[in-house]
Amino acid sequence: MGEIELIRELVHTYCDRVCTNDQKGWLELWTSDGLWNIGRGPVRGHEALQAAMQTSMALFEAVNQLTFNGTATITGDTGEGRWYMCEFAKTKSGKALFYLGHYDDTYQKDNDGWKFSSRKLTWLYQGPPDLSGVFGPPPGYAI
Repeated sequence: MGEIELIRELVHTYCDRVCTNDQKGWLELWTSDGLWNIGRGPVRGHEALQAAMQTSMALFEAVNQLTFNGTATITGDTGEGRWYMCEFAKTKSGKALFYLGHYDDTYQKDNDGWKFSSRKLTWLYQGPPDLSGVFGPPPGYAI
């Protein structure tokens, strides 16, 4: 398997671990100083990543995240990429939500393979699945 295919596998594994709420497995996809920013302020390092993921997933009864088209470039043991995604979610209060966005990533290869060193989410839409919501970041999220 080529390096770009391994990055694609990393990205798709990320989605799978979100869908299955495998928070331990999700954390294993990150470098120890990984930086995650989904609009609520960046978090860095495994302890902060773990806490942010727990907080995020506690809001939902179910999440189905899908990754679509994307690109990645590799230079030695580092890389960067952009991947478009959507997410269907049901909150614990029963509200259905639909998200569209893209992640801008950086990657680092170590002895265990490729990992995320950063992921920054750019929100394109958040609202009802019928697309009657707001295009752009949800209210209260930083750009």
